[in-house]
Amino acid sequence: MQPRRIAILLAIAAAVGLSACTITFYPDVSVDRPRPVRSAVIERFESSSSSYRVGSRVSFQIRTNRPGYVTLTAFDPDGSVYVIARNVPVRGNRMESIPAPFGRTTFVAVPPTGMHVVRAHFTPERTPERVRFVGSGSLDGWMTQIVLEIRGFGYGAEDVVETRFEIRR
Repeated sequence: MQPRRIAILLAIAAAVGLSACTITFYPDVSVDRPRPVRSAVIERFESSSSSYRVGSRVSFQIRTNRPGYVTLTAFDPDGSVYVIARNVPVRGNRMESIPAPFGRTTFVAVPPTGMHVVRAHFTPERTPERVRFVGSGSLDGWMTQIVLEIRGFGYGAEDVVETRFEIRR
């Protein structure tokens, strides 16, 4: 065979071989990237502790400068994204606990162990559940989901705040 034909056949074989490659995307579980710490509406948001043992009660404190609703979503060390609480009413201009100290709802620290990130976003009205915070993803993909939910109310990524804590055995 001629060298040119061999080169063409090798190029075709390489193209066919490469077309069968699978590209796998893994969740971005790095939690080192900074996120906004203050929004125009949410003045303060923090967990009651920086570290919890599995089985401990978890709570958050939040202060907004106006009444409305807050949704809390989480990103676990394994890359899972989920809703902790949706459409929690806040009165504005006062520190409030989520869940309420004497309410029927409690949040309990469960595995996976490691660093957990929780984001709070505000809306002036209850949100329909058109955006689902479920599954695995990245921190940026998670932010995109949040912005999809709040942009109809005139809010954006700069209006999302987060807190972090560790869950350990």
